[in-house]
Amino acid sequence: MFQAVLFDMDGLLIDSEGVYARGVQAVMGDLGVYISDDALARALGTNDATTDDIFAEGNPGYDGIRLRQALGQWLVEQGFDQRMPLKPYAAELLRHLRDRGIPCALVTSSPRYQAEKYLGGPGLLPMFDAIVTGDLHLPSKPAPDVYLRGAELLNVDIRRCAVLEDSWNGLRAGRQAGATTIMVPDLAPYGPEIAPCVDHVAANLREAEAILCR
Repeated sequence: MFQAVLFDMDGLLIDSEGVYARGVQAVMGDLGVYISDDALARALGTNDATTDDIFAEGNPGYDGIRLRQALGQWLVEQGFDQRMPLKPYAAELLRHLRDRGIPCALVTSSPRYQAEKYLGGPGLLPMFDAIVTGDLHLPSKPAPDVYLRGAELLNVDIRRCAVLEDSWNGLRAGRQAGATTIMVPDLAPYGPEIAPCVDHVAANLREAEAILCR
């Protein structure tokens, strides 16, 4: 059994990646840019600066601030500004790990206020023993720094940790950090390109629990 579990948030614990993708597609035409599905997939798990670099490719008129403002307004209109659907079995998995005495860290590229908003309301945030967010200004995934920081805060050797991720960037970060990586695919599929960075694949969080507790 692993000594600790490090969790991504978007696309893993909350069903936000699909929501954001729909929002980007809804607003990009009015902004005069085109953001492909490939660009969306490549940006998963990264911070705003890295996302802007990806989205600006082939879009000379791209403005990240305008996009985030338009996306924020779309989220309000769709009712996602204060809540985001939880992924099935997210709460149960965290409770079960806590009951077994396995420490958990949240390691997300999103800012702290979003973690508090989307996980605090459903009562999931207090289940984490450590929290690493994008506004700590550590190098973004796929760099390993955020996961190394999560393990450090838990006082657990990263090699004894499992990383749960849905995005390719997050899995690359976990692999570089030295953790065991478990992919729970969301928008980005499992395939040959990411296979070297993945130790286990789980169809959902219930299957991930079975891997964690073998």
